[in-house]
Amino acid sequence: MTTNDSNTARQGLGAQLWGVMKGALIDEDPIAAARRAKLQAGADAPADKADAAPAANAPLSPMAATLMAQVLAKATAYTALTEKLAPLEAIVLDERTRYQAAYALIRSSRSVDQVVQAIDMQHAPALEAEASRFAAQLEDKERQEIGARSQELQSLTAGIDAAAQQVARLREDAEQRIREIESTVSRDRERQAQLTREIDAKRQELAGVKRQFDAAARAVAQALDAAKATVRRHLA
Repeated sequence: MTTNDSNTARQGLGAQLWGVMKGALIDEDPIAAARRAKLQAGADAPADKADAAPAANAPLSPMAATLMAQVLAKATAYTALTEKLAPLEAIVLDERTRYQAAYALIRSSRSVDQVVQAIDMQHAPALEAEASRFAAQLEDKERQEIGARSQELQSLTAGIDAAAQQVARLREDAEQRIREIESTVSRDRERQAQLTREIDAKRQELAGVKRQFDAAARAVAQALDAAKATVRRHLA
């Protein structure tokens, strides 16, 4: 029962991510939004130039933000740290001091190594799992939205070829019959052109979604690497 519930939840997350990739606007869960904001906190807080982490401070796109929320959905030593950072952002402006203060609140149950390992062993694999799920969903979408059209296009193309040969054979026998066949072919050619345009449009759409996902995945990976570096820099 637990496995089925987990699979259902994962499918729901995948559908949510796909909706963002298609350009839909969704409401973020407050906890997920807070976690995302923590990763971007450095963009608004003063910090020493030597400690700057541009990749972590760069705002995430809506797709990357949704992906990050999924990657950080499971409670870990790292999310325990980020949950303590939120209330300190408006009080402690120095990033290093803020991280140290937040860590002091979880020190009794979490080590720095556990925080870093949570990124490497739980959140980074979660990103890989989401990428695999996205690839499977993309393949399924391609089958659903292109497969039927491709089959119809192939069928129409074969019919057009056969009709053209028939026209050549019948031209000398009956001009009227030829006109009827050519009329049918004309309608089929219009549908063929329409299907070709639809397939091209769908392929461009799916290719654009894939590019957005790849960019989002890279942004999240960079954010996780920067977050790990920040934890080590401030807490090691």
